[in-house]
Formats: sequence, structure tokens, C-alpha cells
Amino acid sequence: MCAIVGIYGENSNLSTLDSMLEALKNRGLDCRYKKDFGIFKAGMNRLSINDIEGGIQPFSNKNSDIFVFFNGEIYNHKALREDLQKDGIGFSTTCDGEVLPYLYEKYGSDCFSRLDGMFAICVYEAKSKKIILARDSMGEKPLYYYKDSAGFAFSSLIAPLKKIANVSLNKKAIWDYFTFGFIPESKCIYNEICVVPRGGVLEFCNGEIEIKHFSPKVSKIDFSKDLVTLTREIVSKSVEDRLLSDCKVGAFLSGGLDSSIVCVLARDKLEQSFNISFLDDFDPYCSFANEGEYAKEVAKFLGLNHTEVKVGSSEFLNVLDDFIDSIDQPFGVVSGIGVKIIARIAKEQGIKVLLSGDGADELFGGYAWYPKLCFNNPKFITKEKPKGWHYYAFESEKRAFCGEFFDKPYSSLGHFPYLDFKEIAPLDCINFDREFYLKNEMMMKLDRMTMSEGVEGRACFVSPSIVKFCKDLSYEILLKNGTKWLLKEAFRDSLPLNIIEREKHGFNPPIDYWMQTSWKGLLDEVLSPQNSLVLNGIIKSREDFYSVIERRQVGFGNIGFFVLTLGMWLDRERI
Repeated sequence: MCAIVGIYGENSNLSTLDSMLEALKNRGLDCRYKKDFGIFKAGMNRLSINDIEGGIQPFSNKNSDIFVFFNGEIYNHKALREDLQKDGIGFSTTCDGEVLPYLYEKYGSDCFSRLDGMFAICVYEAKSKKIILARDSMGEKPLYYYKDSAGFAFSSLIAPLKKIANVSLNKKAIWDYFTFGFIPESKCIYNEICVVPRGGVLEFCNGEIEIKHFSPKVSKIDFSKDLVTLTREIVSKSVEDRLLSDCKVGAFLSGGLDSSIVCVLARDKLEQSFNISFLDDFDPYCSFANEGEYAKEVAKFLGLNHTEVKVGSSEFLNVLDDFIDSIDQPFGVVSGIGVKIIARIAKEQGIKVLLSGDGADELFGGYAWYPKLCFNNPKFITKEKPKGWHYYAFESEKRAFCGEFFDKPYSSLGHFPYLDFKEIAPLDCINFDREFYLKNEMMMKLDRMTMSEGVEGRACFVSPSIVKFCKDLSYEILLKNGTKWLLKEAFRDSLPLNIIEREKHGFNPPIDYWMQTSWKGLLDEVLSPQNSLVLNGIIKSREDFYSVIERRQVGFGNIGFFVLTLGMWLDRERI
């Protein structure tokens, strides 16, 4: 719901804090709060969703020696509040964040494991001058930090930290970017800026940093009950919790199973559902792209107000510059433009919250290749082509088109390993997708694109209870009757049969087609000798890049878009 920043050190000042907050203004346009603690100064921009009139930050305990700045939502705050009230604690607002200083006072850093939510939190102990940063275990909310001999600073995004840090590009991060289209944590695009780990607690005191980790505490799941019944109960509770809002709530609705289940469970509170339909509804280099008719069918079945946004390559192209402004560091997932378009239209309609079905595929076994994993042969897992499904440029391809910017031998860059096991089990692949792809791509895309438009995106399938439930399922149970069979059976009586039984289809803009037709000129331009990619030796030349990528039957569009966004981002950064 917000963005937070803080600066600690003798050189900290309010004017720097203001400029950092201004760089985060799109993430919270409603209010701005600051507090000067002397050597430490902190602030936040607020997107007001819960307790519109309350929620003034920082929150503090009764003795005013523990202060909290907070970004996100605590969905179980009412239960936590009731527990604290038993200790005689009184509250002056209904805002979810007001429980945080009292929870920290009672439990210390262990309090973060008690939260069901998405969050980036700063706790300041005024007496000890200790700063504690915490981030949710799924990484739904971002948090970065910087430390030098003069002090310490943190921010919800990377850009504000550049105002106090001298930065240099991280070569290993860019090497990985060509493979995945994102920079895997714990790397950052800059060597000097670090990521607070997901599920991490960072303590800064007396110039030293210590990082610990926590796991969310989840009530014991009764596996003696029928699994289908359990699935419906746990998913229903997760969606219900994520309806916490004093503002209008909308939802992404593709017409696929996951978003349709979210809309079924949230329909009584939904103001609007949204989907994108592609005018170029078939990509000859990829697959069918248009799901608009399915989305309209579900919306009609549920009686929802529905907005269909029809786009083509020109509509996506019109938003490309704004997309680059919103990504904070190189991020080449083209579907993010669609998320941004929907968030913008939702905001225009007065909607501040958008529910999403992200996470269901990884947690409930939704990808078409998951049933085939039992036939995996470990001999196909190599350093050249690691075993994984969400990757693009191979190591040999990168060695062929990357230039002198990278250190040779290229093996010294240590490409990010997908699965580095001598023996690999099918569930290892799925668990890796849950930890790597879901958190690095899906959670980042939802947060950056919605928040850049002043809208909060909420992933309904990544609650601690769902994560725990699915993690305890064996591969054989998870894929017992095909992909996502538990979800299909749990909600079979709630949706049209053709929606339940339709094959999985991702949100796939026809990027292969666009990059080889209407967008080709843009790619040519960023690969020109005078622009950052070639000028800095990141790419050898336009000709070298095309000679490698044009050999591909598929994947040209994605890798081309990675390069396009990286080049545009570097040019904006004047690197």
C-alpha cells in the first residue's frame, strides 16, 4: 500500500529524504509522512486502503520508543489485535499496521513469523538506535539497502538509493538477465545495493549488519480430511483474507481456472473484473494468445461488471516508455505491460486493489510439463543447458553475442544454476519454480506494474497456509489426476465445465511476431553502435546478436525483448 525509505548517519538530512520519497511517489500518492529521529530519518508515501483517515505513520508503542514504517498488508491483523488486547493494549485506529510496534514489543523479531501478509517493514528502537528491516517470505513487497562508511539507508525500490550511492553495474546480474529476463535475487543490477532477503530480518546497529531468516507460523493442517475439501477451505480463506479493504476492489480475469476461482470467491465484493484481449490473437511463432471470450463467459456467469481491454502491438508500444520507467532495474517480461495497462484502467475507474491468481500454477501443479517430470533423465542436465523451463538464452548463445564488458572466461560469471543436483526428483523441479520463478518473476511483475499506477496487486494463492499445504503434498498426489486437479475438483461446482476443463494457457502477448515485424526497428535502434549496449561492450554488435538469435525457431521474441528493455533502461540511466 506504500513505499518506505530511511537514512541513518551523520550525513542524513531531510532534503535527501524528501528526494528519495519523491522518487517513490507513484507507489503512494495519497499521503506522505516523515519523522526525524536525529541520526535516523525515515518516511513513507501512502496509498490509503485500510482505515483511510487513520493509518498515519510511523506507528508507535505506548512508550513511544518503538516506531514502525510499513509497506503492505497484514491480513490477519484482527486476530493479532485481539491477542494484544488481552494484554491490555488499546488501539486508536483500525489500520492493520498499528499492531506492528506492539507485536515487536511483545515478541521481538519473532513477530514477523506471525504475520500473514505481504510486507516490507522498518522497526526503529529509539533507545538502542537499532534499525530492523523485515520482508515477507514470498517477496511480494520489495526492500533494498545500502551501507558505506558514512551510514546506512534503505528503500522500497533501488532508484532512491542512487541518490546517496555511487553505483556500478553488476556483470553477473546482467549475465543472468539474458537467461531469465529478470535479475535473480540476491543479486541487484548495482554491485553496491543489496536486497533484503525474502523472509529475512536485517538488524543494523552500531554500524554492523546481521541478517536472520524466519518462516511463517501456520496452523497445523488436518490431513486426515479429504484433500479436495481442504483445498477449497484453504483457498477460500486466503481469498477472503485478501479482500481486506476500505476501497473498491477489482480482479484480473483471464478466463483461466486460477483467476476464475478468485472471482468466484470474491464476487460479492468485486466492483470490476478486467482482461486483455489481443487484436493480434495468433502468434505464428508461438501460440494462440486471445482469451477474451473465456473471460467474458466467466464474468457473465458470475454477474460481474467486466472490462475487456483490446490491444495490439501499437497499444503495448505506447506504454513501453512508461514500462521502462516502472521496472526499477532491467526486467524483460513483456506481459508486465499488460498488467500495467489493466492497473492504469482500474485506477481510472477508482479501484485501488486488484486481486490476482498468480501462484496457483507453481503451488498446485499447473504447468503442462509437470506430469512429464517423472520421465526426466538427469543426463540432460548440464551447465550449458540447466534443467529448468523458464529460461531463454543458453550459455553458448550468451558467449557468442556478449562483448568485452563481461569478464573472460565467461565461466567465471558463474551462471545462476537451475537445479544443481546429482540426482533430481520431479518435485525438485516444481519446488524450484516455487522458489525461483514465482518469486523472481511473478511477484516482481505484479508489484512493480500495479504499484507504478497507484494500485495494489494481491496474489491470492501465495498465502502461508496455501504454501504450507502444497509443500506437504507429494509429487504423486499433486499430479494424481493431472494438472491442478485439486483446484479443479474443489471448485467444479462453482464454474462452467469448459472453464474447469480447459487447458492451461499463460498470458502470452505475441512477442515473437511483434519483435520480427512492427517492433524490429526498435531492436535495431538499441543495438546500434552509438547506444549503450554496444557502446559499453555488453553486446558485441547488432550482427553478432542476430546471427545467434535468428537461428532459433522459438524464443527470438523474448530474448529480443530482454535486450530491448535492457538497452532502453541503460540509455535512460545514461550508462
